[in-house]
Amino acid sequence: MTIGQIMVIQRKHLKPATRREQIISAADIVLQDVGVNDFTIDKVVEYLGIAKGTVYKYFQSKDDVLAEVAVKALNQLLNYFKLSERNSPEGPEKTKAIIMSSYHYGQDYSKYFELLVDLERPEFKTSAESHKRVSSKIQEFYIDHIEEQKTKGYFKKDLDAILMNYLCWGASMGVMQFVESKRAFLTEEMNISQERLMQSFVDVFVDGMTV
Repeated sequence: MTIGQIMVIQRKHLKPATRREQIISAADIVLQDVGVNDFTIDKVVEYLGIAKGTVYKYFQSKDDVLAEVAVKALNQLLNYFKLSERNSPEGPEKTKAIIMSSYHYGQDYSKYFELLVDLERPEFKTSAESHKRVSSKIQEFYIDHIEEQKTKGYFKKDLDAILMNYLCWGASMGVMQFVESKRAFLTEEMNISQERLMQSFVDVFVDGMTV
């Protein structure tokens, strides 16, 4: 038996948990290569050299696969938030830094940002518990931050932190999509940098919460 044949047999007899992680890792690689709009399960199985049915043995749909890849993306985003909170001065500027870090994250990990935008579509559904857990962690982080800012007297006492969490996420994602789609117009015709426009949005948004 040749080394190649041995490797094929080994690939066919991976433990379920190992196979599952292999599929997620391959999906991540494919996503980075082609982007979310051109991502397909066919490209994942082609990359791995396995049968398509093998993927559906572990995942119910393409959305379930993408949700698992998004776990890594969301954990990285959460780390950006935490670093910004830890390294920024007290007061409203800390909140501004946290929101701006989502912009910097999008610049550093454009394919992950595209993925997170795609998963906001109404028809997206997943049974992936890991995705739900990390999504909840991000919400809890921002809600806790707003409540702390209220307690310290920086933000208005009557602010609904849960509502502000959704408003901030939705507005930030929308502005980030806008600045990316209008990149040429903003920079070449209006002489406005993407970062400047995003910072202006953040200033207006956070100043509206400030006492």
